[in-house]
Amino acid sequence: MLKKNRTSVIVFLGTFSFLFVRNVEAQTLSFSEAYSVMHKENSLLKGIEKQKEAHQYTWKAEKGLRYPTVKAFGLGLYFNRKIGADLNDFRNGVGSFLQIPNPEVLGNWDLTFVKREMAFGGFMATWPLFTGGKINAAIKAGEIRKQIGEKEFENTANKLISELAERYFQVKLAEEAVEVRKQVLLGVEHHHHNAVKLEENGIIAPVEKLQADVAVADANRELLAAEKDAKLARVALANTIEVDAVYDKLTTDFFITPQLESLEYYQEAAINNNPLLQKVELQNQLAEQGIRAKKSAYYPTVLAFGQTILVDNSPVGFGWVDHNDKPWVVGVGITYTLFEGLKNKNEIKAAKATKESVELLKAKAQKDIVTLIEKLYQEIQKHQEQITSLELQEQLATELVRVRNKAFLEGLAASTDVVDAEMNLSGVKLLKLKAHYDYATGLASLLEYAGLSNEFLQYTK
Repeated sequence: MLKKNRTSVIVFLGTFSFLFVRNVEAQTLSFSEAYSVMHKENSLLKGIEKQKEAHQYTWKAEKGLRYPTVKAFGLGLYFNRKIGADLNDFRNGVGSFLQIPNPEVLGNWDLTFVKREMAFGGFMATWPLFTGGKINAAIKAGEIRKQIGEKEFENTANKLISELAERYFQVKLAEEAVEVRKQVLLGVEHHHHNAVKLEENGIIAPVEKLQADVAVADANRELLAAEKDAKLARVALANTIEVDAVYDKLTTDFFITPQLESLEYYQEAAINNNPLLQKVELQNQLAEQGIRAKKSAYYPTVLAFGQTILVDNSPVGFGWVDHNDKPWVVGVGITYTLFEGLKNKNEIKAAKATKESVELLKAKAQKDIVTLIEKLYQEIQKHQEQITSLELQEQLATELVRVRNKAFLEGLAASTDVVDAEMNLSGVKLLKLKAHYDYATGLASLLEYAGLSNEFLQYTK
């Protein structure tokens, strides 16, 4: 028994050790992997997808307007008494007048018009044959709404790629900034160590060592602030991809594309592919169908109809129902509105005004997006040029730190000179990181408005 318990403990400890190793082992998360999680889990995307699905089913429902409608009907009645007339006395009088010995040969003249219990049922069908184009317009409008739903889904998906780029590379920026702050702290701590030694040997004044103390304190404070920013950036990223937390190491680095396409390429792509512009065009088409639907009121409506009674227990001879033959009727009906207070005329004018409004908004939206793409394109180029320039500045700033530290040890530079050199180097590094971040997010926005957001995923593989 003891041996069995010991074996269980060993197995448990072994399992715990395996799980612990897996937990402490660093996991990785690329941009493409983050996108896959977001595309699967994001509630906003799921909600828009359900709206798109609703538009599809609504369109299918409107297509049913072309087909006949068949309905079953039934009715049951109960009266507190039957309605009829006993004419047997009148029959007897007629028999006497005609000198008939037995008036009963004339039959039973006790007639029932309505029994206490009555029920009947059957089927009826209607089929629109001509509606002046109203049904065609309704079906086409449903198809357009379905397409609008698809464009709304595409637009949301593109926006989420841009948002993911912003949040993902915000984490990269924040964590790279933490590393820069750590390097600054190491640099000023090294300088502080030198300052302490030089002060002890009477080579520098105490104020120089005090300046080194302040530099270390400032570097510590900025490092703590950078670490908090990094934690907050991960919370934002987790919110975008809708997971509880992101503890993984982000493996997709900042990048520079070898060469962008021409400005005209992205502007033309926007006109052809931007979901918002395509949505406006579809709304224009939808307004056109609204005009056609209103104009259909000027035409008559023609429909076929039919009805049959299958079940009936009304009195024999009452109405036109014959129990020995199931009645049915078929026919064609036509309706035409002669006057409705100019309602339809004004509705047509309203539909035309809506179409004209959509056309004007479409033209304005195209100009705005083309202008925005030019702005984003120029900004991306500026960020790329800035990165190139900052790389040279970083080389100079690194060399300046080395020279200032050497000069300080030789008594040729003050403590502030060394600290300033360290701050200058860290500032250049942070500017370069920010330029990389602006480049990545700017490119994501450019591709979003050009309707090419999926291309961003190719740059981040």
